[in-house]
Amino acid sequence: IWIHWIYRSLDELYAGVCDGMTYEEIEQLYPEDFKRRQEDKFNYRYPRGESYLDILSRLDPLVMEMESYREPLLIVGHQAVLRLLYGYFIGKKREDCPRLSIPLNTVIKLTPRTYDCEEERISLSHDISQDDGQKEPPSH
Repeated sequence: IWIHWIYRSLDELYAGVCDGMTYEEIEQLYPEDFKRRQEDKFNYRYPRGESYLDILSRLDPLVMEMESYREPLLIVGHQAVLRLLYGYFIGKKREDCPRLSIPLNTVIKLTPRTYDCEEERISLSHDISQDDGQKEPPSH
């Protein structure tokens, strides 16, 4: 039996007044905010928006629920959310999660073991970009 749920806690990071802008537009219109985000992507909160820390707060109850499941889970989500969930399950420090690469068009299969997870990456198409979607200028 296939059962699926939709969890609003899996919604993408809300960029507030910058929602829908490219990183280049944010750099031009909000240069100070752009700089602060480059310096601390985990804690930076967009004006009237969210930070990775905010997403972590809304994911906490879902992660506890996921930990209780004994059957396979398929999580389809947005980049920021997937970085945090992936980082949690592979044991990364939360501050490192915003820079984790989650390639587009790729399934990341994590199989829990006693102290870690076995990881397998499955490309859904060799003709489609495997880019991770982080079209950001490098931090200086």
